[in-house]
Amino acid sequence: MSSTETNLTHQKPVTLLTGFLGAGKTTLLNEYLGYRKGVRFAIIENEIGEQGIDGELVMQTEDTFVEMNNGCICCTLNDNFNEILKGLNERRELWDELIIEATGIADPAGIALPFMADPAIARSFKLERIVCLVDSSIIEDQLEDTEEAAKQITFSDILLLNKADQVQPRYLDSLEQMLAEINPMAYIMKGHENHYPLNEIAAFTREQSEEELPSHHHHNEHGHHHSDINALSFTFTEPFDVNALAERLNFFLLFSSKDVYRAKGIFYDPGEEQKVIVQSVRTSLLVSQGVAWKEGEEKTSRIVFIGKNLTPKGYEKMLRQCIRSEITN
Repeated sequence: MSSTETNLTHQKPVTLLTGFLGAGKTTLLNEYLGYRKGVRFAIIENEIGEQGIDGELVMQTEDTFVEMNNGCICCTLNDNFNEILKGLNERRELWDELIIEATGIADPAGIALPFMADPAIARSFKLERIVCLVDSSIIEDQLEDTEEAAKQITFSDILLLNKADQVQPRYLDSLEQMLAEINPMAYIMKGHENHYPLNEIAAFTREQSEEELPSHHHHNEHGHHHSDINALSFTFTEPFDVNALAERLNFFLLFSSKDVYRAKGIFYDPGEEQKVIVQSVRTSLLVSQGVAWKEGEEKTSRIVFIGKNLTPKGYEKMLRQCIRSEITN
């Protein structure tokens, strides 16, 4: 089994800030910078077009500031992005944390992939959190009209229902339920420009979500408000052959990644001392070691798929074919 994860102490923490056009990313960024006084930030402002727009709106500080004006990071992922990271790493003594503010139509999976899959980048940077701002007043329309909004929601660790003061509390509760069905792996928070949960955002790390994947056998086949997007979660008590699982999922993603926005699972393989984390990023499957199993902990395997019009029957059959007893027989 290969591992993409490192535990080097010199990794610099990274926050990826995403959200559809007009969701309020720059406002949140300014508030976050002010809240984290004493922390020296490096900022990559991901913009489309010849001239940056949001870059002029970001609070001017003494932080290292890098702005990309020649294309969308998530689309190009070219040497320019890697060169920016290399340059920041060479000046790492000048800053403490990196924030990437993605453009409003960005797919965060493409931006996150180098931090998760490139060993050279992973040695120096650690993706701590992906935060998606959700515009409470128009998110339902955005989900109906754009696929990008759905991808941003499904791939994020934190979903911040922004502009919460502009909608009725009952409607806000229904939006929270909708987001929980679309992405059952995410932490859902609420806020507005006069009150953001900045402490909770700053304290969150991606490792928290590993222990809190849905542990029940759940199939949300139709969604609450947005019928195209659904989540499937599976739990197994039998031990898995993770190598066989990785091979099967790699083949599956090669042909089905268009409809699967995200997959993440924790698996028990008796050949591994630690939990095995399996997750997809676009067509790539990443396998890494998680924390050790606790003494007396029930060794169950759990995985969640999020995508468009997913049906559970084929997924469960595919997964069961990777259970050790099924392979042996």
